[in-house]
Amino acid sequence: MDKNKSFWDEIQEKYEIANIEYVPACYIGAGLKIQFDLRRKQARPLCGMCNGVPNIHDYTSKEVTFGTLNGCPAVFCFKHCRYWCKRCNFTFMEEFDCLAWHSGLTEDARNYILSRLGSQTFTDIASDIGYSVQSISNIARGYAASEKKTQLAGRYRFLSMDEIFISRDSEGKSTYYWVLNDISTPWKSNNIRIDLGRNKEDVIKRLGELGHPKHVEAVCIDMWKPYRDAILEALPNAAVVIDPFHVIQAAQREMENLRKRANVGKEMKAALKKDSKLFLSSIFKLSDNELDRLETYLQASKDIEKAYFIVQELMALYHMNDYEDALSYLASWETGVMESKIPEMVSVLNTVQNWLPYILNHFVYRISNGKTEGKNHMMRVIDKMGFHYGIDALQGCIYARDRKQEYVKWQRRLRRRAKSRNSKSSLQTAA
Repeated sequence: MDKNKSFWDEIQEKYEIANIEYVPACYIGAGLKIQFDLRRKQARPLCGMCNGVPNIHDYTSKEVTFGTLNGCPAVFCFKHCRYWCKRCNFTFMEEFDCLAWHSGLTEDARNYILSRLGSQTFTDIASDIGYSVQSISNIARGYAASEKKTQLAGRYRFLSMDEIFISRDSEGKSTYYWVLNDISTPWKSNNIRIDLGRNKEDVIKRLGELGHPKHVEAVCIDMWKPYRDAILEALPNAAVVIDPFHVIQAAQREMENLRKRANVGKEMKAALKKDSKLFLSSIFKLSDNELDRLETYLQASKDIEKAYFIVQELMALYHMNDYEDALSYLASWETGVMESKIPEMVSVLNTVQNWLPYILNHFVYRISNGKTEGKNHMMRVIDKMGFHYGIDALQGCIYARDRKQEYVKWQRRLRRRAKSRNSKSSLQTAA
């Protein structure tokens, strides 16, 4: 089998073009159809059973999807020869080296499909190449199965674990996709696998399928206890790291509860509700006008004022340089919370204390779920685009998109490095 030879090269050795039908993309029935006829003189393949020279038994019509041309599906039509060996009474079809057995799809067309997974719906891809939607789905699921083995066999230093809310069942229970990503490389995040459900037993079983669990140093999660317990049991060498965003989110949630119960006038309460986002943003990101409005609200309630700065101080925790600084800062912050005696802020303090070792692990490993949250949003969009593909087909879309983005991001990284080297050389030349 010649890997450098394409299906187009191979078919021209045995067939010659008889007719070409082309309808541009703007018309009904758009597409390119090339009819081939067998060449008059060609060597017959030997029988695979006895190495005898067979006779031509009959012909069958065959169509092979080649890909696209100018946005139109390209199809090759030809008579496929069926042979019969007199010596051993064996019949067989001559196969193409560059075409999978009994397949009607070239490697170019398959690569085109994989390049579009996650960016277009299966219906649009099928329309582009003149293939069936079910066949596109089968390719996506098959790619997911093969790629999953590769991903599970990888060696990972840092992992990220999260979930995506999908829907509610007939009993009102929430359905989630469980997501496991590799965040070992700072400039990218690759999905390892997605699955249904997020209970402890299932997560332990899935983590146990990793090829090299002892190499994992840390796993970043939200504050979901089954995740923590599963990691401690399935990955004994890995540290649990609580994502900073979820710590801040817990504090902001309690800030919202305090705002809702604030003992202020009706007009002020309406204004507080209208400007609720002011209390959830960093004070350094507010404009002058927003700062003026914030000052008015803080003067209206002492509890809101105290709680606001407690939350802002918790945000500042993640500007600490190392573990010891963070621990010292938290001790001072806890004193302020206890002195405030605000129930909502005491609730935040209890959360921090319950997860303290894992929160502080962030200052050792410096990982977060930031890239995972962005990827989760992308998964939701892809899943909605296909009206819920099903987990296997969705997994294929995610893998295909990851491989494509991997190349794009690597090229971008190379350009940045080249630009940085050129800047340094220019400075040295000027000096």
